[in-house]
Amino acid sequence: MRHCKMAGILFVTFVVASIASVPLAKAQAVGPDVILIRITSTIDYKLQDLIANAAADIERGTASKLLLEIDTDAGYYAPSMELVQQLSSIRTNVVAYVGPAGATASSFSTFLAMASGLLAMNGGTAIGNAAAGIDDAASVNYLAGIMQSLALMNGRNAPAASQMVTANAEYSAETAYSKGICDLIVDSYQSLLAALNVDSSNVVEMKLSQYPSTDSDTAYQLVKLFADPFVLRFMFVTLAILVMANLLLTLLRPRKSKLDDANSALFELIRMEVLSPDVYRPPTGVELHETPLHTSQNTPSPPAFKMSRVPTHPPERRVEKPIEVRKR
Repeated sequence: MRHCKMAGILFVTFVVASIASVPLAKAQAVGPDVILIRITSTIDYKLQDLIANAAADIERGTASKLLLEIDTDAGYYAPSMELVQQLSSIRTNVVAYVGPAGATASSFSTFLAMASGLLAMNGGTAIGNAAAGIDDAASVNYLAGIMQSLALMNGRNAPAASQMVTANAEYSAETAYSKGICDLIVDSYQSLLAALNVDSSNVVEMKLSQYPSTDSDTAYQLVKLFADPFVLRFMFVTLAILVMANLLLTLLRPRKSKLDDANSALFELIRMEVLSPDVYRPPTGVELHETPLHTSQNTPSPPAFKMSRVPTHPPERRVEKPIEVRKR
């Protein structure tokens, strides 16, 4: 009887331990990964697609955070603004890291950094100069409003953030931290992972080279080519030069009038009479009295040429029949 009680106690203990150990084992085995995307080239639609896929993984719960390592000063307006909207929707799970040392986040990459929930900068980096190359006052004011909204949404210094657009201010990592633009200063990438309490084995890097179908898309390459501002400027200048050249040639080209046509016909007659009379000599052997110009004194008689009239048949005469009168 005692052995049966001991067996029952051991069985219950085993079942309880098994039930308790299942969630713990599952939590240790299934740890959500951190997606790393390095932005070191021009911000375009391919990068937007890549970040959109990462954002979808975060929304599905297959990843916990999105880590953007930023070191670029080039980008296109449309994909950059769309990326700002995507990152704003998951901003609490986005970490922007300006690094490594010597990196710079300028132009439209500044908006991506400000749209993140946590902005970390490596020592020796800089951020700002967000409106480089934009001279339109309306566009500058619009971008400054977006920058202020992003700063307020993430609890950062809105006036200092606006200065990066309106005055193209550029802050070092220490200055950005003192002004409330940067949230964290680290010494290296590993220091950032340690500050985030993330193990490097749980970081999965997504690269553009992992999507060869996107890289080999001919239509996308053509759209990217013709969307390049330099190419558009070159095409516009070339078209303007061609239009101006055509207009100039049209204005300089002499216009013909009826008087010019009459003079041309007169000159052609003189050339026929004076310069090459043999070309127009008839093959009949009739001797022509040729003079430089035909006048009333030296007009040849009989005339050298006669118009041969084509004989025509006279019209048939209509024969009318007499009217017959019938007697009653």
